[in-house]
Amino acid sequence: MSHHLAMTKFTLTWAIVDQIAEELGVSAEARRKWRQVRRGVPSFWRIRITETLLARDIPISLADFEKLQATPGRIAA
Repeated sequence: MSHHLAMTKFTLTWAIVDQIAEELGVSAEARRKWRQVRRGVPSFWRIRITETLLARDIPISLADFEKLQATPGRIAA
């Protein structure tokens, strides 16, 4: 990753969560449930997704998951 990219503001999106979670083996059904109101990404998967993104030099924190808006029934939006 270039220095320029490392300095840009990273925004966690459902599309990124979905892509990384799929790579980690999470089923589509489980990922859909995460988007429901009052559910969200379980702590176990938040940590795994965060670790994966950090290993790719993408700046992220666990707090970024709190900013995701519920989008019930959708994948990768």
